[in-house]
Amino acid sequence: MKIMVATDGSVDAIEAARVALTLLRDDAEIVLITVVQDYENPMDMAGGFEGPLLTPEEAEAAYQHQLAEGGSALERTKAALGRDVEIRLIPTDSDPGHAIIDMANELHPELIVLGSGDKGFFWRLFAGSVSDYVLHHSPCPLLVVPHRSHSG
Repeated sequence: MKIMVATDGSVDAIEAARVALTLLRDDAEIVLITVVQDYENPMDMAGGFEGPLLTPEEAEAAYQHQLAEGGSALERTKAALGRDVEIRLIPTDSDPGHAIIDMANELHPELIVLGSGDKGFFWRLFAGSVSDYVLHHSPCPLLVVPHRSHSG
């Protein structure tokens, strides 16, 4: 069984992955994914007399930082799970939900696992949520592990 686990490396995402793995067979093939913003050429966004907001060097540094953060998120999650997993860092210029669905269509997992954040009603109304998008577009079953309060 192939399981795709989306993570951002946060405590809640790692806990979601742990909870999911307790429910699954030990021999499941796990693919951890994380989505980062792809490189954005500052000249593509330049307008009029003001020019771009970032220099090409600043844009490259920001992209390298995104890659490093994504790699770190994957490694933290992998270490917390304590088992052999495949990891995939996915740079995208689209919404993270779209990138997760695109990867699911490529990998053909039997299950997608992701955590659901603690966003309020108005945030969801205006910005939507990754878990809502994946829920409505997933090509396979989805296990959404809700955020748990750490306050006890």
